[in-house]
Amino acid sequence: MRPLTLSVHSWLSIRIRMLCVVIFAISLFLPPYVPESASAPPLDIDAATQGYLLAEEGFLMKTSSLTEQGTRSAFSQGIIHTVESGESITSISKTAYLKPETIRWANKLSDSASVKPGQKLLLLPVDGVLHTVKRGQNLQLIADLYNVPAPIIASQNDIKGGYLLSGQDLIVPGGKPIVEAIPKPVKIAIGKPSFTLPTTPNTVTKTPDKNFAIEPTYGILQTPCDCFYTQYFGSSHFGIDLQHRGGSPNFAAEAGTVIRADYGWNGGYGNVIEIDHGNGLVTLYAHNKELYVKKGDTVTRGQAIAFMGNTGRVHGPTGIHLHFEVHVNGVKKNPLVYVQQ
Repeated sequence: MRPLTLSVHSWLSIRIRMLCVVIFAISLFLPPYVPESASAPPLDIDAATQGYLLAEEGFLMKTSSLTEQGTRSAFSQGIIHTVESGESITSISKTAYLKPETIRWANKLSDSASVKPGQKLLLLPVDGVLHTVKRGQNLQLIADLYNVPAPIIASQNDIKGGYLLSGQDLIVPGGKPIVEAIPKPVKIAIGKPSFTLPTTPNTVTKTPDKNFAIEPTYGILQTPCDCFYTQYFGSSHFGIDLQHRGGSPNFAAEAGTVIRADYGWNGGYGNVIEIDHGNGLVTLYAHNKELYVKKGDTVTRGQAIAFMGNTGRVHGPTGIHLHFEVHVNGVKKNPLVYVQQ
């Protein structure tokens, strides 16, 4: 009986194995099982009430809720709009639910500029400005530059971990241009200033002994002199100090209007110049020996405006240096954020 039992077990085992092989082989040629509910045709859902993404002119955009700024904060892509006959920046801004100045800023258009049929315009997903990341900048520096919280910028541009690439374009929601226009820096040689007749001996505006020029830098602001740093921005020092052995010319950090050009003590600044660049941005140049501009003058980026000195409250064996400040809406900011390249 025992051999017979073993024979039966062996026979069953062989048959079961063969059956498994056959089932596996058949399964290779049959499609997988799909439930009927999963294979049913999609329902006709109104896209206007859903958050689907559609491709339009090569960009991803949300088909719904684009009329609300808040719901667009997750989409950092802009769209390219081709101007049609009869359209203007104002009409386009109403259609895109953007402010006209947002379109002007993104496309570097002046307030008086008009658009023509066929012209391509970049439309941002939210009101704000575009910022091109420069070497050495990080997310927090950019946030401080525009006074916009870093998490908002990170969310808008889908930034993970705060890592940025030099040359990367970021959308800064709610931001405004630092200056009205940032022209490409050029080497500028300056001749005699137009002002030659001072009103009093204490406010003499000097003529430069020669035509000064400075190597252009490509930060938001031009570095104001060909110098090295001796003191940085801190809790008790609201600017940066720059020095050149024996002194050197000081240059306008950006185009603007001189709103202050005073000789004297001036609260420790000494002979001081302030330039208004628009949008609440003002730069200050202190401790000058000579001033080459007067109040009301219009200056260009890189123009020689003074000669470095040691007037006012100055310490050290020589004390000859430039104290440079950046004010934004009356608040003193770290100038390195603006002059770094």
